[in-house]
Amino acid sequence: MTSDELIQRYAQAVASRLPYAIRADVRAELYALLHDDIQAKAGDTIPSLQQVEERIIAFGPPQEVALRYHRPTPIIEAVDTPLFSKLAFCLVLGLIVLAISIGLSSPTATSAMLQDGLKDAIFIVLGVLLAWFWALGALRRAQPKLFTWKPANLPPVLDPDLVSRPIATLGLLAGVVGLLILINPIFFFDLLLGGQSPAMLAQAFSYDIHFLSDRAPFLWGALSLALLTYAFAILEGRWRPVTRKLALCLSLAIAVISLWSVLAGPMFTATPTDSSMKFWVSLIAGVTCADVWLKWRNQTLKTHLAQAKQL
Repeated sequence: MTSDELIQRYAQAVASRLPYAIRADVRAELYALLHDDIQAKAGDTIPSLQQVEERIIAFGPPQEVALRYHRPTPIIEAVDTPLFSKLAFCLVLGLIVLAISIGLSSPTATSAMLQDGLKDAIFIVLGVLLAWFWALGALRRAQPKLFTWKPANLPPVLDPDLVSRPIATLGLLAGVVGLLILINPIFFFDLLLGGQSPAMLAQAFSYDIHFLSDRAPFLWGALSLALLTYAFAILEGRWRPVTRKLALCLSLAIAVISLWSVLAGPMFTATPTDSSMKFWVSLIAGVTCADVWLKWRNQTLKTHLAQAKQL
């Protein structure tokens, strides 16, 4: 191979990665540029093949040089990348938690079939999400006026540690009522029906005796402590580092105890009720674990930023 052939091959490799309309011009321009540059450095002598290779290597790989002449339209715009990443992560994580919850609540052939379907759903969801953001980017490029914004439309700056007492109080009351129903569902049905619940309903929602004696005290206790921590934050009107860490630890403890309750044996005496309960408990535990991890990561980042500012 001669030096001239090597330059021609390199120019062709770059041009082949470009739109057809500009390939010939770029190939000719790049060939002339490299040929003149190499010849100028060689002077009156004929450049060796090694000198040509060194100059081409310094110029860059063909795929990178092609981007200097033409940058293709991205599938996902850079401005949409953070949102796409968050949505894709949350959706895939949600489907994984859902698949695990189904497996823990009903380890049967039907469960295996549903899990296989959820695996396929992950690819479908990612494909739909990718198509949606590609269409959004195309619309933004075609109709930029539709995406104009004004500074006045920016959201207000909120204190993340501030607790909205009215909303938080409603949430606390809902949590207390939910815990009471969870502890004694039959009593709730008695109140709802204005008397004694039917025997079939009472049997369906009767807890397993081993669950009540071994696991339930830990689960009810952890949930009660979490509600007390939330109530303390409401009284103070804001979250403090101590209460945030305590709430985070209690959330993790609740998730672990919930998974232990599911795996250790039946929770209800009736199989259909037990399967349904295990599914929801596993699902909530999985979501809680993901939430704890995200909050822990954000708190760690805030701590590192605060330490960096002090240095």
